[in-house]
Amino acid sequence: MDDVEGSGSEDEGDGTSATDLSDEDDEDEDMEDAAPKSGGIDRAELRKIMSEEQKTVTATISEAAKADAEKGRAVKAQRKTFDALLNTRIRLQKAIVSTNSFASPQVQVPDAESLNDPVRAAEEAACNLWNSLNDLRESLHTARTGDKRKRVEISTTTPSDEVWSYMQSYESETLPHRQSVLEKWSAKARGQSTMPTKGRLTNTTEQTIVDVLSSQLADPTRLVQKTRTARSCAPLQAGTESADIFDDADFYGLLLKELLERRSEESQTGALAGMSFNNVPITSHWQAAREAKTHRANVDVRASKGRKMRYTVHEKLQNYMAPEDRNGWQDRQADELFSSLFGQRNALAEEEVEDRDSDEEDLGEQGLMLFGGKK
Repeated sequence: MDDVEGSGSEDEGDGTSATDLSDEDDEDEDMEDAAPKSGGIDRAELRKIMSEEQKTVTATISEAAKADAEKGRAVKAQRKTFDALLNTRIRLQKAIVSTNSFASPQVQVPDAESLNDPVRAAEEAACNLWNSLNDLRESLHTARTGDKRKRVEISTTTPSDEVWSYMQSYESETLPHRQSVLEKWSAKARGQSTMPTKGRLTNTTEQTIVDVLSSQLADPTRLVQKTRTARSCAPLQAGTESADIFDDADFYGLLLKELLERRSEESQTGALAGMSFNNVPITSHWQAAREAKTHRANVDVRASKGRKMRYTVHEKLQNYMAPEDRNGWQDRQADELFSSLFGQRNALAEEEVEDRDSDEEDLGEQGLMLFGGKK
C-alpha cells in the first residue's frame, strides 16, 4: 500500500496524469490525420489556379495570333489592291502617249468621220474604268463605316459637271478619315523624337505628313502646269508646254521606283512577277540606273595634287635564274651555220678571199718597210 501511495504522490508531483497524456496523444493523431487532408486541398486549388492561368495565357496568345493574322491578311489585300491599281496605270501608259501624240503637229489627224468609232470606244472604256474605281471606293467606305451608299454609275451621256461635283463631294467626305489615318501611321513609322521640343536650340515645330501634303497641294495652278509640260509621256513634244498634254512622269517615276525597290529581292533580273505591260516584263534599266546613282567609286581624296606617291607593286618573279652561256660553238661556226641556212655561203667566201688578199698586201708592205729600214 505504501508503494502505491508513493507512486501516486509522485504522479501528482509531476502535474500530469495518464488520462492527460492519452488526450494529448489523441489530439496529435487528429492533427496528423488532418494535415494531409489540408495539404491535399491546397494542391488541388493550386492545380486549378495554374490550369486557369494557363488557359488564360493560351487564350491571350491565340487572340494575339488571330489579330496578327488578321492584320497580315489586311495588309496583303491592301498590297494586292495597290498592285492592281499600279498595273492599271502601267497599262494606261501607251494610251496616254498615243493621246498626247494627237496634239503634235507632226501627226496627221484623219477625218473626223473615221474617228467616231475609236473615240466612242475610248469614252466607254474610260467610263467603265471610272465606275470600277468608284465601286472600289464605295466598298472601302462600306467596310469602314457599315453604311451603304447609293451606287452611282456614269455613261458617255453623263455631263462632265455632274461627275466632277460628285467627285468633289465624295473627296470632302473622306478627307478627314484619310488625314487621320495618314497621321496615325506616319507617327508610328517615324517613332518618338529622341530630343524633346523644349531641349532643342530652335523652336521650329516638326511638320506632319498632312502638313507636307497640304503645302504641296496649296498651289494647284503650278501642279497643273507641270502636267502640261511634255516629258516621257509625250515624246513627240519633248520640252514644250501645251494645254492638250497630260504628263505625270514625276509621279509615275516614283511609283515605278517604289515598285522596283519592293520587288528587288524577289526579282534580281528586273522581270517583275505578275507585273507586265502587253505581256512583256518590265526591263531592268530602271534598276540599273538606280544602282549606278547609288554606286560610289573607291577614290582616295588625299592622293590628289601629288600629295601621295602613286606606284604599282608588281608580282614576285617565280623560277627566275640568270642566263648561262652553255654554247660550245665559236662565232665563226655560228656564222657558217646561218650563212648555209640562208644561202649566203658564196658571199661569205668572197669576203674571206678579199680579207686574205688585203692581209697579204699588208704583210708585203710591212716587209718592204722592214727591208727598207734594214737597208
